Amino acid sequence: MPLTVSNLSVKSENAELIVDVSFHCKEGERVALVGESGSGKSIAALSVLKLLPENLKVNGKIEVNGKEVLKLKGEELRRFRWKEVSIVFQDPSSSLNPLMTVGEQIGEALVYHGFRGTKEELRKRILELLKLVKIPMAEERIDSYPHHLSGGLKQRVAIAMALACEPRFLIADEPTTALDVTVQREILSLLRELSEERKIGIVLITHDMGVVEEFSDKTFVIYSGFTVEEGETREIFRAPLHPYTKGLIESSPKLGKVKNKGELPSIPGNVPEPTNRPPGCPFHPRCKFSEEICKREIPPTLNIKSRKVKCFFPII
Repeated sequence: MPLTVSNLSVKSENAELIVDVSFHCKEGERVALVGESGSGKSIAALSVLKLLPENLKVNGKIEVNGKEVLKLKGEELRRFRWKEVSIVFQDPSSSLNPLMTVGEQIGEALVYHGFRGTKEELRKRILELLKLVKIPMAEERIDSYPHHLSGGLKQRVAIAMALACEPRFLIADEPTTALDVTVQREILSLLRELSEERKIGIVLITHDMGVVEEFSDKTFVIYSGFTVEEGETREIFRAPLHPYTKGLIESSPKLGKVKNKGELPSIPGNVPEPTNRPPGCPFHPRCKFSEEICKREIPPTLNIKSRKVKCFFPII
């Protein structure tokens, strides 16, 4: 059964943070939610685990393996988190307790979520997880504190904790942003291996189109609280349908074509604040293809072959 988010909206007292976001992921599949900062992709991901502040009003439908997530409460919600869907955050340093060893932290998570066994059995399970995420000298690292570890090793520990209860889906929220390029590739390679060998569905949150192309099977492009394009990653990169997607690809240092003066193209302007979202298509102030209708009406979602795009004038 897949993880499916349909027509998600998230509202605060004075703004609509997400207007209409949809995405889905099957077990063993790797999908990316991509967009600039402020697009709403992380809010959408946190909604899947009901991790948003209680003062936000969430509507739409979130289903994971037949469970309606927005209806889960108490013990049922606690079991759902980690056992069905788990999450890895951007900064591993803030995810780990500096006063606890690596082994203590993973062990605490295992016990909290139902592990029953002797201390020796618990330690064995922790070592299995550390080796699963390819932490060298796991027998030594298990007794290390986070400040003894590099950024890459901290992120591997965070991934090990997320995998402790063998979830079917893993949300990775910008998991490589704080890491150098070499370590980024190692972490992405690890996540890909986990997806392929353990059939874990992975939802990657990122702003980096180079990472998207390298990692994901499917891509969902998020802009100002809307899913504006979705499809197979290779098809999106071969021929983007939405002007925003095209702009993201062209402005990527890894993918874009450098101008004569050695400058990459860029998308003019910024993602609008939710409190100041323009009428009509939210991308129209930045779009060189916009027409009058774009300024007045929110575009429909068009089905073009196996893809979807939210645009009056898709690039065909």
